[in-house]
Amino acid sequence: MAIIDFSSAQQYISKFSNKSERERLLSLYLSLPYQRISDSPTLKHYTDWSRFEKLNLQVKDFLPSKEGRKIEGYTEITYPSEIETKDEPTNSLIKAEEHKLVSLTLALSNKVTISSSNFKSKKILFYHTSSEGVFYPLNLEVKVEDGDTMDFVYMSDSPKDGMTSSVISFEVGRDAQLNLTIIGLSPNLFVYSRALVEGELNTNIFTSRSFISHLNYSIELMENAASKFSVKAIGLNDDNINVRVNVIHKGKRSKSDGVLKAISTDSALSVIGGDAVVSEEALDSSTSIIGRAYNIGKDSKAVVAPMLEVKTGRVQLAKHSASVSRVPDELIFYLETRGFSRKEAESMIIKGFIIDENDPPFLEKIIDEILTEAKVLVSV
Repeated sequence: MAIIDFSSAQQYISKFSNKSERERLLSLYLSLPYQRISDSPTLKHYTDWSRFEKLNLQVKDFLPSKEGRKIEGYTEITYPSEIETKDEPTNSLIKAEEHKLVSLTLALSNKVTISSSNFKSKKILFYHTSSEGVFYPLNLEVKVEDGDTMDFVYMSDSPKDGMTSSVISFEVGRDAQLNLTIIGLSPNLFVYSRALVEGELNTNIFTSRSFISHLNYSIELMENAASKFSVKAIGLNDDNINVRVNVIHKGKRSKSDGVLKAISTDSALSVIGGDAVVSEEALDSSTSIIGRAYNIGKDSKAVVAPMLEVKTGRVQLAKHSASVSRVPDELIFYLETRGFSRKEAESMIIKGFIIDENDPPFLEKIIDEILTEAKVLVSV
């Protein structure tokens, strides 16, 4: 068994003009391991790659549904039917050799390019879906030109047994601002993304309801660049979720501030981690990465793993911390004395933990729906 039915993949790439390059990338996918020996042990321990290998999905074109989520005020793009693509199996910031599934995704997808200079709307919802039993890849480049501002939402939401796999790069120019939200709700999900930032980047990442998901997001900060990121994961049933955010300070006076939050219920595993690296050249920079997690149920496991690596003695701030706990009994007791039931008390605590004041309203709504529908808030 494998992620894809190989014969359908070979047939699929026959329609492209540069078939030989795509065959090379497909061979690269077969030869690369999921992880190398030198990979971080934090990352190595948690992604259950064997779940991907059991899928055996078809690779084929399909007509995506128009019944996806709507966000008021955003221009909706449903991939691939509503966006022009290019027959190019490359990405400006990400190389095929970086990961096994990157090479597979590039082999089987056209390139989509979105620039703030050629889109009238500065608020975009990019909807990426699949069909049941289908592997559907995406190669996307997003660029915010110097001095521009863009709000961009990438949403993956597929039916049971479908899989979306995406390679996404973001470039934020000087004095530019990108407000980015990445939402992964597909049962089988792979996202590999990188941002090169000369201006300001604000990121929200949320993933849930995934039998297996691996989301890797790297941020490279140049001189005077700034980044804030908030990562949330909610594991339900037997989900296996792994989100990793790395921020690398490459330029002087760059700033980053990150918050990681996870909830696990039932027998789910939710992992959020990342490295904050201040390079030797990034003088007078500052970085903070804080992680917190809640377990609900004796078989659940939530992990937060923020790490810090400072290679210069001249920094403004460098801090990280992590904590994992169960729903605090003392808080439940306090709320019960105020007339709330235990379930109501748990609901208030969990929602207060996972939802932040600065979350976009549409993200808050999605999180609230998932917590309510899953009936995750039960006594433990």
